[in-house]
Amino acid sequence: MKRSLVAYVTIVAAAAVLFSALVLKLYPIELVGLKPWLGVIALVFLMIIGEGFGVRVSGGRAVFSVSLIPAVAMVPLFGPSMAVLARAFSQVMAQAVILRQPSIKWIFNAAQLSIATGLGSLVYVAMGGPIDYQSFNVLRIAVALGGLITVYFFANMLLVGAVLSLDTGKRVLDIWRQLGPVAFTNELASSSYSLFIVFAFTELGVLGLLVVLLPLFTVHHAYGVQYKLLKQNREILEFTIKTIEAKDPYTSGHSHRVAALSRDLAETLNIPAQKVEEVGTAALLHDIGKIDFAYAELISSPAKLTDA
Repeated sequence: MKRSLVAYVTIVAAAAVLFSALVLKLYPIELVGLKPWLGVIALVFLMIIGEGFGVRVSGGRAVFSVSLIPAVAMVPLFGPSMAVLARAFSQVMAQAVILRQPSIKWIFNAAQLSIATGLGSLVYVAMGGPIDYQSFNVLRIAVALGGLITVYFFANMLLVGAVLSLDTGKRVLDIWRQLGPVAFTNELASSSYSLFIVFAFTELGVLGLLVVLLPLFTVHHAYGVQYKLLKQNREILEFTIKTIEAKDPYTSGHSHRVAALSRDLAETLNIPAQKVEEVGTAALLHDIGKIDFAYAELISSPAKLTDA
């Protein structure tokens, strides 16, 4: 593993600890009664499940997870400190325990998300966002959440872009161009839906959370089904390519090489990640005509081709 990568993760982790301590000092946790603590437990549980069972989208390069939604709702309901601690704890539980990711990965994710959540929370408060699980002011919360999610997005992309750049050698700007649109769309939708969670908990308590999040996990499941179908289609595609190469062993591996080069070119041209996958798939199929038995004799002919 690259020393620069380990050093960067170590710096981010240390910064997260110091920043979290600062947030805790500025906004001490002062939750009284059973209702808020049940709400915290419910949201943390949803964050762990959402992160631990996220589904891949955009050609498998991005992960659709509902964990950000309860994380954002934590801020107006229970304050910045609880949001930061809950985000870090849920990441460790999901990635270290459920997904069993390497330590450097879950440490970095927990650290960078704590920083992004903390910065977004401070902006939320600075913009006049209320912190009160007993009342709901839709306009003030909506405006402040807009500031929260914007700061969260840029902090998250900056930290993640840097670690991906160190790991892959790509420029941070190129990584932003490829992953940014997908990430921002996901996070903007998450912040919008968080309003419903805040309202539901304020009015109905933990029961309100279950009612509001049921449709969300239905969408989550639908994404999972879609990804499985895409994976099956990919397997059929691979079988088709093997069939083509069986008819023309001389060019075995050619389609995969063309696909890999096409993806590299598409990324160099800063084409979005979704389109990069489409380009790769199209390139993989560029010799699809060889599958027709009518051309078998022509393809395998040892002699020089005639004009006809």
